[in-house]
Amino acid sequence: MQVNGQLQARLVEAALAGNIESFGELCTYYYPSMVAIAYAVLADHQLAEDAAQEAFAKALTNLGKLNNAPKFAPWLARICRNTAVDMVRVKARQASSDDFSQLPDARTDVPDAEIVRDAIAGLPEHDREVIVLRYYNSLSYEQISAVLGVSKAAINGRLTRAKQKLAEHLNRNGFWES
Repeated sequence: MQVNGQLQARLVEAALAGNIESFGELCTYYYPSMVAIAYAVLADHQLAEDAAQEAFAKALTNLGKLNNAPKFAPWLARICRNTAVDMVRVKARQASSDDFSQLPDARTDVPDAEIVRDAIAGLPEHDREVIVLRYYNSLSYEQISAVLGVSKAAINGRLTRAKQKLAEHLNRNGFWES
């Protein structure tokens, strides 16, 4: 299903009027993007799925607070991002009481994919979001723009800066050395 601005507005208006099927269609379309946004915060796919589902539940509960139907996607993205951040806080509180004495001091023989994931995890949240949406979810600049509520030019700039930061991190850590 492809959701353009007009269709999205009609679906949101129908959902506001109590049509739960319309909200379900919005959920179906935006679910992968919300998982990607949550993943950018949580770096855990299962937790990201939980955060996305929780964000949809919150959005449904608070749909009456949405003032501008065409801004549904950025509004939903903000709810999802906040939900993921809350989950990080809970996880951090739990971790502070855990015993870390059994963890190894250093990782050895880490596969390349893990090195890249670690580099992405080290990016600021807004950079991780665009990287995950573009390269893990294969969204176009236009789709990312719609989900995040920023211009395509801004998406291009964010991706360019994020890729530069990734390259610098990987160079510093000898990723391309043979």
